[in-house]
Parts: sequence; structure tokens; C-alpha cells
Amino acid sequence: MDYPCTADLRPRAPMPPPPAAPKPPGQPITRRTALLALASTLGAVACGGGPSSGAAAPPPAPPPTGAPARLTLKGSQVLLPDGTPVVLRGMNEGTWGEMQGYDAPTLAGQGARVVRLLIRWWGLYGGNDVESRADTAPGHFDPAHLARLLQEIQWCIDAGLWVVVAIDSNCGQNGLQSAAMASYCDPAGTYPGGRNFWTDLSQRQLFKESWIYLAGLLKGTRNIACYELLPEPLAGRDSSYGAEVSAFYQELMAAIEDQAGDTRTPFLVGPRDAYNITLCDEAYIPDPRWANRVLYTGNLFIHPTGALDPDLATLDARLGALVTMKAARNVPVFIQQFGVRSGDDPNQVYLDAGLSRLDAAGIGYTGWQWRQNTTSPDEYAVVLTDPNTGQDVVKTAVLAVYSKYWRA
Repeated sequence: MDYPCTADLRPRAPMPPPPAAPKPPGQPITRRTALLALASTLGAVACGGGPSSGAAAPPPAPPPTGAPARLTLKGSQVLLPDGTPVVLRGMNEGTWGEMQGYDAPTLAGQGARVVRLLIRWWGLYGGNDVESRADTAPGHFDPAHLARLLQEIQWCIDAGLWVVVAIDSNCGQNGLQSAAMASYCDPAGTYPGGRNFWTDLSQRQLFKESWIYLAGLLKGTRNIACYELLPEPLAGRDSSYGAEVSAFYQELMAAIEDQAGDTRTPFLVGPRDAYNITLCDEAYIPDPRWANRVLYTGNLFIHPTGALDPDLATLDARLGALVTMKAARNVPVFIQQFGVRSGDDPNQVYLDAGLSRLDAAGIGYTGWQWRQNTTSPDEYAVVLTDPNTGQDVVKTAVLAVYSKYWRA
């Protein structure tokens, strides 16, 4: 595998501690000129170009005076605040606490337009100090964790990026991912079907209050692309749970509008069975209240078997379900997690094939992922940390493929 670039991209001075009480992002954060220059320097990694987006649509009604910049949805289109159609392409900062202050300008310099950020709330996670739930704190968030999320959002905003904000909950989405997870979520063993947001409504209420609080902080913040309400609900559940997932999402959406007062930020939702993309149409919400307010998603990971043509046929079929939904329902769609492990795709054949198909279909996405809590070059991360030197190791060939399509 071609991962030749080992660079001192990451300053090792510790970050200042977060403020005691989190505040919504607002004022720009000063960064050293060297970090801004880094984004421009790494831009040389990218190559090629691609087709442009479609013809401009009539602009939407202007937002209220002084309202923060927001995307709007019109049929299957996503529109920038000036009414220009946009296909948002970018990357996940999916591993808690790994993002660095210079990542956002680096991604923007490579052509990315959007970053997906997640805060973890109630779940067993693979690392120390990842759980952000704190029931007695404001919004039921650990104040330091919430401040960290707001800092990462600000980094992205300062770099001109849009931000998908997600609250992830391994317990809330299912609670049965493993024996250890089941025990963590349900220590008394009271819920044989999993203790989650459908079986324990007291936890559902706390989670809803967390979203109300977070949306209240962010509704005055520019460049929030959408709220992803709960990733990957109810893995392994059958079609009888489809309506329950939809009702859950609509309950959260109504609370964010009616109690947090955010009536402008779009929502991102997906189907049961952990965002099974072939089931994406199940997630469709016909209630007129939510027309032009919801983007629909599904996971699109590629797991090569070594048989290229059958693998690509499977990819086409899975992506085709979302493409069909977009056209049939006239709704916007977005892939919030797309990727292939580097160890399974050493020459980036599958990565390029997947990105070219997303580009041709005009579907936005965030790749999985920029950084990861691993030193293995075989995983998804584009940027690793050398365990001996502490320097960033950039998979330049992988980044070049992403950048080619981000710049399209």
C-alpha cells in the first residue's frame, strides 16, 4: 500500500482546557499562519476534476433578518443560503477526541465542503473518556465534552465547512450489540430485548432533552448542515419496527422545533437495521409538516470479496436503493458514512469506484473517516499517528482519491 507521506502535521503542545460552562460557537478562533498554510500545501496532493452540479434552481425565501446561514431543501435538492444547489462532500471526524484544530482547514483545502461530528451519549465505547452523558449536568452532557464538541464545530465553521451534528448512543440505538454492551446498558438484566429508546421511555425522554438543549445552543450558529438524530437504530430488527423508528424521529423533530425553537435546521434520518441502505424507503416521512425538512440516509460501506465485478454489482444495487428513493419520493439524500478499509483496497480501486458512482448520482456523503484511534494502516482512517514520533502519517493515495471528487 502506498502511504508515503509522514509529516509533522500535528503540533504536540496540549490544547487549552475547555471552558467550565459551554457557550455556542460564535467568535472565530485565531490559528497560526503555519496551520493555514498547511491546508494549501496539502492541496497539491489532490488531482483531477469532475462534472459540475446541475442547473441553478429558483432561490428560496430569504431567512429572517439576522438568522444564521442554513441549508434549505427543495424537492430532491439541497440549496445553499443563496439558493444555489449544492452536493456536500466531505469527511467524518468520527472518533471522539481525535480531531485537531488544523484538520478543518486541511479538509477545506482539499476541497471538502462538510464534516460530520459525533458526540457519544450513553453507550459502551472503545476508549477512555468517550461517554458524554452526565444526567445532572445541563442538557445531560458532561460540560467538558460539550465544550469539546462546540470547539470542533467552531473549527469547521472557521474553515468555511458545513457541519453535520450527530448524537450517537450505542445503548439508545439498540443495546444488544454485544454481551458487554447489553450488560452496560442494562446492568440489572431487566430488558431481554435490549434497553434502548424504545423499551425504556425514561431514557428516551432524557435523550430528547439533550437534543432540545443542544439545538438551543446551535440554532443561532451558522453553517449547521443538519441534525442527525440517532445513527443506526435497531440493528437486526424486522420490518415491524419501521414505524417505531419513524415515530421516534418525528418525536425528536417536533421537540427541537417546538421546545428548542429551531425551525430551520434540516434533519437527517435513516432506516432501521442500523441504517440498512436497502431499506432506506422505510424511513420516508409523509407528514406534510416535515416536507422539505428531512434528508434521508443509509450506510454505504464496501467490503470487497476479491471478485471485482460482483462486488461492484452489489455496490450498485445498494446505492441504487437510495437513488430510486430520491427520484420516486422527490427527497434529498445523503450518505453519512461511506468507506472501505485500506487493507481491503490497497490500490484504491473500490474507493474510486464508489466515489465515482456517488458523483455521477449527485449524492453527497461524508467519508469514514479522517482520524481513528488506531495506528493500523489497514483501517479506514486517512490520517494516522506514528506511535514513535507522534507525527501524522497521511495516506496520500487515499486522500488524493477523495480530493479528486471533493473538487468536482
